[in-house]
Amino acid sequence: MIYEHAELLVHPGAGVRLEADFAAARHVLLDTPGCRSAELLRSIDQPDTYLLRVGWERLEDHTEVFPGTPQAKAFAEAVAPHCVARPRVVHYAAQEDVTTAG
Repeated sequence: MIYEHAELLVHPGAGVRLEADFAAARHVLLDTPGCRSAELLRSIDQPDTYLLRVGWERLEDHTEVFPGTPQAKAFAEAVAPHCVARPRVVHYAAQEDVTTAG
């Protein structure tokens, strides 16, 4: 499992609309092969900044499979109009069986 972290910088005051459009389009991501989770997090200390966090089974599900799907187009149409620029995307590997010392 990997996690895509996409930092979204939105037009001033567009956050409420972004949140609503994401909520309406979230199922589009979840219907994509290999997608396991999707959430949008609003920054507390940076106005008009959001983190889109998407869980994928494999990196290739995001980088190779997703771009050619109808879901990619539909999701971009819902989210991109709110963004000032293309998001900065970083992928992270999930750690399995993480335990907390305690």
